[in-house]
Amino acid sequence: MRKSGYTALFLVALSALAADTSELQERRQRAATTFGDGILLLHAKSMAEGTGDGFRQDAAFYYFTGLENTVGAILAIDGRSRESWLFLPSRPPLGSLEGSPGSEAVKQAGIEHVVDWSELASFLEKNSGASATLYYAASGRSVPDLPGDITGDPPNAPLWAMAIARKWPSFHLIEVRARVTTLMDVQSASEMINVRAAAKATVQAVMAGIRAIKPGGSQRSVEAAVEDACWKEGAHGASFWPWAMAGLSGVFPNPFTSEIRYDHLNAVMNAGDLVRLDVGCEWNHYGGDLGRTVPVSGRYSADQREIWNIFVSAYHAGARSLREGATVDQVFEAWRAELIRHRESARSPLAQQAVDEWSMREKVPYWQIHTMNLSEGGIRGPMRAGTTIALEPIASIGGQGYYLEDMYAITKEGAALLTPGVPYSAEEIEAAMRVTGDKSASRH
Repeated sequence: MRKSGYTALFLVALSALAADTSELQERRQRAATTFGDGILLLHAKSMAEGTGDGFRQDAAFYYFTGLENTVGAILAIDGRSRESWLFLPSRPPLGSLEGSPGSEAVKQAGIEHVVDWSELASFLEKNSGASATLYYAASGRSVPDLPGDITGDPPNAPLWAMAIARKWPSFHLIEVRARVTTLMDVQSASEMINVRAAAKATVQAVMAGIRAIKPGGSQRSVEAAVEDACWKEGAHGASFWPWAMAGLSGVFPNPFTSEIRYDHLNAVMNAGDLVRLDVGCEWNHYGGDLGRTVPVSGRYSADQREIWNIFVSAYHAGARSLREGATVDQVFEAWRAELIRHRESARSPLAQQAVDEWSMREKVPYWQIHTMNLSEGGIRGPMRAGTTIALEPIASIGGQGYYLEDMYAITKEGAALLTPGVPYSAEEIEAAMRVTGDKSASRH
């Protein structure tokens, strides 16, 4: 039954590989309204993938065009004329199926003007009048390519935007990645097919990761189990490379270090440590994001058990406050109130210290809620119905990281859990880990 169910889900999701023409046009019209006094420029990813599992398009470019394999192109959404221009490279990469104006994918995008990118200069020249505004979206994961004394202002702009600013200094450049991701926050019905499929596959990947954790094993072995599970569930691999960070490696901000290290902070997992298991599977470009804090030994210590169960109780209190109109601060206050409720009943000094520290926002700077669709984004203002979010409290105490994350769809009445079936309490997680141990023992 499970296999046939996934086959059906797979076929349904295939029908939603990209939004239809009218939906793509509606997205660009919303962008034109938002940036009505200027031009929004979005650049397709220019770097081919040689070590990845496939080409991953820039999320914003994909959202507004539906073009998943177009390399190096530039989309211009003119807020004044409310028309869009797609500038395609003169010599698309060998084998590109979306590199010409006549391709079916480009036609499906429904863009008013599709031209060779040799026409970009004349387009910019025509629109570079006094006080002209050019909006661009910088990557949130990049570092500057050159020092500021060479590139000049703005320092966070990609080199292509800086080149435009140098050639047409009359343009006023403004970085708007956060505003663009806000336009992507609320998911359409076709998007939710992919979001739900990504979430469902991610549940199985988390369970595979939980069962792969053991003393003496490497973090890489857990990552491999997660990636393998994503593919087995029909997803396009992981939406981000898994984090299976044990001990101090799981204490923020240490996990960020893995993103700039060749070894991804790989280490042998030791009994007594906790693992931050943070994973997501990708389904037709839409990403999952889910995780738990797991004991390497298969059992939490007495302190860890008490602290984790208090953490879980506070998490559920925060989740119950999720709904349309709620703010991040209100969710944190629900988390905080539940923590404080446990203060007098907490037995261990470390658990009491955790309650005292975690109830102060400045002591948990990485506690967060973020959107999760084509990419991760911040929550700005009250939550909107139809938005997919990840509730992700992050804290640490006693040299160990504590973390829990699920995906939810915000509704007017509350929030629908998109990732059911993953254990929460210390006892439930320990039981899930014993399943593998019992099976392994029966084979020997």
